Amino acid sequence: MELHQIDLNKLNTFLAVAEHGGVTAAARHLALTPSAVSQSLSGLEDVLEVQLFHRVGRRLVETREGSLLHQRLRDYQAGLRDTLEEIVNPDREARGLLRIGLFLGFPRERLAGFLARFIEQHPRVRLKVVYGSIQELSDRLLDGRIDMAFSFERETDPQGHLVATRLFRQELVLVATRSHAPVSTRKAFDLEALQRTPVVDYFQSGPVIQRWAAHHYRKRSPRIPVKVWAATTNLVLDLVLQGVGVGVLPDYVATPYVRRKRLRVIRGSDRPLVDHIWLKELAGGYRSPGVEALRTAAVEEFGEA
Repeated sequence: MELHQIDLNKLNTFLAVAEHGGVTAAARHLALTPSAVSQSLSGLEDVLEVQLFHRVGRRLVETREGSLLHQRLRDYQAGLRDTLEEIVNPDREARGLLRIGLFLGFPRERLAGFLARFIEQHPRVRLKVVYGSIQELSDRLLDGRIDMAFSFERETDPQGHLVATRLFRQELVLVATRSHAPVSTRKAFDLEALQRTPVVDYFQSGPVIQRWAAHHYRKRSPRIPVKVWAATTNLVLDLVLQGVGVGVLPDYVATPYVRRKRLRVIRGSDRPLVDHIWLKELAGGYRSPGVEALRTAAVEEFGEA
């Protein structure tokens, strides 16, 4: 078969469907309608006279021919990108727009200095920071709308299109001003007292206070009413300092205020609640020199030795 018989746009559409795990995700990535993607896929199968996907309910599973075409097109695309990069950027300088996704609540204490140093080292780079829920960040990665994401959940997508690298661990502590803390911080704050206390949280789809209470009081789903839903960890900190209520914060965010006696840590059980922070990316995805430099810097800055 001659290449001129194949519409290269249809090959690109096929690759997007294979890489993003379905017609809907591929349509978002390509800025097309799902109907247009489906028609393009069917047209390619007609020209090749082979079936590229098995239709299993709403899922698409690659056939042997589809898997072979996917792998060869991926290799071809990677080689073409490398060639173009070598032509336009022979020194592989980090430059252009880099897009970072952050889970809701990611503290600025660990971010601003890192980004400032990175920009200083790579002056031709531009950065865009996007906050979102865990699912929103995964969707953005799959659609190619961000280059990497910081997440506190390791889980990736069921199709294995995303990979996660562990960066660092953080302890989560419940803090309050004197107006909301127990009279003596040596005594544990019981569940009933917590349920009567105003709470500030930042993660409505999975409240951090619920996780903290379940961990420390060993209750599966304790009901803790939330007074204010804030957008970030730092807003939770500011509202707690204003006496609005209690809130769960990473220990490194709370510690300076605890040392200055502006906040108290409210005890639960003796076991700390720990999160691990992960760097998520597309599995086998192409990395420009800028993305590669940013990834390397993030692992060096935040990664555990």
